[in-house]
Amino acid sequence: MAPACAPTYAVAAAAIAREGVRDVFGLMGAATIRLTIDLIDRHGVRCHAARHEAGAVAAADGYARVSSRVGVAAVTWGPALTNSLTALTTARRGNSPLVLIAGDAWGAPVGKSPFAKGSQGIDQELLLATLDIPTVRIRPQTVGRDVALAFALARERSIPVALMLPLEYEGVPADASLPEVPSRTQPLPASPQEVQALVQALSRSERPLILAGRGAVRAGAREALVDLAERSGALLATTLRAVGLFDGHPYDLGICGGFAGPEIQELLRQADCVVAVGASLSSFTTLRGTLFRQASVFHIDDDHSQLHQHYGAAQGVVGDAREVAQAAAAQLPSAPAARGYRALADRAGLGDALRLHYGGNISTEGALDPREVCRRLDAVVPHPRTVVVDSGAISGWPPITMKHRDPSSLLYMNDFGTVGSGLGTAIGAAVAAPERVTLLFEGDGSLMMTLGELDFAVRTRARLVVACMNDRAYGSELVHMRDWGMPLHDSARFVTPDLAAVARAIGCQAERITRLEQIDALADRIRGLDGPLLLDCLLTQEPMSGPSRKHI
Repeated sequence: MAPACAPTYAVAAAAIAREGVRDVFGLMGAATIRLTIDLIDRHGVRCHAARHEAGAVAAADGYARVSSRVGVAAVTWGPALTNSLTALTTARRGNSPLVLIAGDAWGAPVGKSPFAKGSQGIDQELLLATLDIPTVRIRPQTVGRDVALAFALARERSIPVALMLPLEYEGVPADASLPEVPSRTQPLPASPQEVQALVQALSRSERPLILAGRGAVRAGAREALVDLAERSGALLATTLRAVGLFDGHPYDLGICGGFAGPEIQELLRQADCVVAVGASLSSFTTLRGTLFRQASVFHIDDDHSQLHQHYGAAQGVVGDAREVAQAAAAQLPSAPAARGYRALADRAGLGDALRLHYGGNISTEGALDPREVCRRLDAVVPHPRTVVVDSGAISGWPPITMKHRDPSSLLYMNDFGTVGSGLGTAIGAAVAAPERVTLLFEGDGSLMMTLGELDFAVRTRARLVVACMNDRAYGSELVHMRDWGMPLHDSARFVTPDLAAVARAIGCQAERITRLEQIDALADRIRGLDGPLLLDCLLTQEPMSGPSRKHI
């Protein structure tokens, strides 16, 4: 609780703690010194100091994605905020519930702090508006409500929200009351006519497919969707964001779209009725609209604004994922007339061998096949675990070569295509789930961009394996050169430092991996991990077959 008469920062700290915040990631600055100390000393909140604002925001993002709680980052104003924008955009594109606490000097009188108001002053609300990130400004008369509103927006809309700490109110006495902010009204139940249309389509269908996205995960719709599949004879698949939702089901096709193998894609193309539940139907998921050309598509979401954003041929059904699935299942006969689609899947030999496709092994010493590195790490990093994948040339391999048993077990950080988004995210994920080992796949270029955050990982004692997929190059650019028929230019290749030695100098355990057998020998060490371990895996620069880049 804040004192009866307290400065604005103290009331804000009490309101933040009331939201159940356990961890805050940030860089202490002039705007957040008092707030941070109050959170630690008066409320027992753990404040984790990153080395760069982008790393702090990425950590809050990773924390939110794994924990299903609102992630919290705290930075000061001006350049601190602009440093965070790329990571903040990734969180926005990924619909991650996050509150960014940021100082704001824009409205302060010049005499309050000429330095902050002068060289560091910018219109932060205008800047954030261009990224579609809402802002809430704290005012002394309404501090408690302002904080509660920011968290409610982040939680209910599943987006980042900026909570501004205006410089002009620093130390000003504030109303210490902490009023509740009412939750939004529940979404309207689905129209009976829309549910009936869905039921009729499933009843007629010979090859139905149920495709679940992250909205289905959040609604807790797994069992309802499995029941609907049993009643309709449907196959099951997920978007990348819901990977593992149907793990263990005999008719789980795995990831739908660009990361599916050729046999799975062929099965998907034969669907005549697709029920997409809380899924975005993006170009990746639909292979740019080519997968479901023969199918009637029903798109179920509790937010009507999400319908038809990507795939205009779908029939929209507005409603909660679980409730719609339950209502449809209740109207279907318990035994479908046709189960021909499942027979096709049986003939294809559906199983992990079909879904976890990766091709042959072309490794030589000091030039390892990235697909085989992923496969070996899949074997030695125990479940339950969290796998984080940064952007770059290697980002396609972990999803298609490894087993992911639940939706929180894979964080694919390509929402904004940001190279260098992985390390901070993985640290936040490790803090959120300390009982798990977190495995990060990072390129050598992205690691060099965010090298300081290895110190962040060391200080948090994160149970983190950093698999640096080191091809000593701009790997994506080499792929582009090959795709475009260009010679491989030396300007895209580098003499990379001994990254294992660099990591050890920072205080991180590290190994230089030149042979696959070295990974096999790490199983016991990884199970007992009590801090970060970096594996500098020296990769081949040879081209190899994989998911079509035009669909990723």
